[in-house]
Amino acid sequence: MNKYDNRVCNNGETKIGAETGTEKGVAAKAFAAMLALLLALVLTLSSCGSSAAGSGTDDEAIGTVSAETTSTASSNAASKSEMFTERDLADDYNESEAETITLSGTSAETSAKSGVSIDGSTITISAEGVYVVSGTLSDGKIAVDADENAKVQIVLKDADITSKTSAAIYVKSADKVFITTASETENSLANGGSFTADGDTNIDGAVFAKDDITFNGSGSLAIESPAGHGVVGKDDVKFGGGTYTITAAKHGVQANDSIRMAESDVTITAGADKDGVHVSDDDAETSESFFYMADGTLSIDSQDDGIHADAEVIIEGGEINITESYEGIEGLSIKISGGSTSLVATDDGLNAAGGNNSTSDSTFSEDDWMGGHGGGFNDGGTNGSIEISGGKLHVIAGGDGLDSNGSLEISGGYTEVVGPSSGDTSVIDFNGSGVITGGTFIGTGGAGMAESFTSAEQGLIAVSVGNQSGAVSLKDAEGNVIAEAEPELDYAVVYISTEDMAKGETYTLTAGSYSGEITLEDYMYSELAGGMGGGMGGHGGGMKGGMSGHGNEMQGGMSDVMQSEGIAS
Repeated sequence: MNKYDNRVCNNGETKIGAETGTEKGVAAKAFAAMLALLLALVLTLSSCGSSAAGSGTDDEAIGTVSAETTSTASSNAASKSEMFTERDLADDYNESEAETITLSGTSAETSAKSGVSIDGSTITISAEGVYVVSGTLSDGKIAVDADENAKVQIVLKDADITSKTSAAIYVKSADKVFITTASETENSLANGGSFTADGDTNIDGAVFAKDDITFNGSGSLAIESPAGHGVVGKDDVKFGGGTYTITAAKHGVQANDSIRMAESDVTITAGADKDGVHVSDDDAETSESFFYMADGTLSIDSQDDGIHADAEVIIEGGEINITESYEGIEGLSIKISGGSTSLVATDDGLNAAGGNNSTSDSTFSEDDWMGGHGGGFNDGGTNGSIEISGGKLHVIAGGDGLDSNGSLEISGGYTEVVGPSSGDTSVIDFNGSGVITGGTFIGTGGAGMAESFTSAEQGLIAVSVGNQSGAVSLKDAEGNVIAEAEPELDYAVVYISTEDMAKGETYTLTAGSYSGEITLEDYMYSELAGGMGGGMGGHGGGMKGGMSGHGNEMQGGMSDVMQSEGIAS
């Protein structure tokens, strides 16, 4: 049920199914293009006035029927206005017209004449409206069981709710629920250490929503789940404002359809062998689950993936800091066009289309797996893609730095990859094409499985430099520094590509104790001793295929190295 929010001319609700980042073939792409053209023509000819698509105002007021945008997660034109409505990002509410719910130990009181029922320490909201919650509930919960078209806003105003055996907030039925933190307030939602099912519903998060849920506001919220996930959403989970600290025994935030972040400060600590952010609908063939970030900050400490999405990871802005992970970012398609992302991974830094994930519970196309889930990584798959067109990316990886079970394309931004000096790893690893057309790329790592790009439209140097440590720099013939870096790990190969490097020019590469002059007779210069280069695309173009599971064997050793370097906690 993936959907991007938008508004249509009749203020009704529109849902148009669309393909996601998973490649569906030429015919599907052609059909999608025709559909988009037809839709654009219809919108152009219609007289919708100020309600034109893209206004993002579907949630302006309680009682207004939601109108959702339609687009595809695979579109490079994805934007904040498509991903969020105005109300998703709003932190205001009319307290004088809102109902109040005052918590007191194991009971509560409400100003609502109807729409709220209190049974001991369980408060059930059954009607659309705005509800301001304050006080402490030591063992109870707020449940939302409203009409499927209802929008419910719960404003937390210095509220602390703990449920010993369930979710502190449980959204059983609604169209959409907003959890808003009031300005200058501190709030907490927690599970006490065990969960009791609600009929056929296996509640397993401190916040559990069967419908869309948005967290916003300008206050702070701590979410603790010592026996389960932090936040669970069976549809979309959005963060549109506020400060959040999420600590969980399992995934930090889990959703079926999407997790979207903007204008928020989110800190996640996930449990053993679990992801910080996990988006999956458990359908390997047709998954549309995606992660999107526009701005704000996201900090993750996880034992498995930092960020995992079955279909796509889309980063357009903001600051992401993954301090510990098995694989940093994993998805069938990874698109980075802005922001600043830094990550530490004991295995692959970016992994497009899965791999030997520590829990073997990823759900990707059968083209990318052998023998179903857990059956092993099929290194011959070609559906994955990594696209870096902007922003800043810094990767420290114990496995491959950028690993695509398909294509790799760098067209902009600043990318630095730091890998180990030995082992069956590579700074870049892809099964299709590896293309660099813009931006700055600096990579250091091992020589054993090293490969170069298949093609370049700007200067690229990829060379073995022996076992080195310390600074890397590239200077032009006049001594000007073109690129430089301070790799955190020892290395044996160096990659440098910038828009300032030109054919016919001579450059001096310094890497630790190594120094050499290199003349770019063509865009690509590659001398990777012992690597897999040279097979395609000119000098050092090669690719490696048929290898399975490389990088996994480095996990333990690299974890020790990173600890000694003070990189991983």
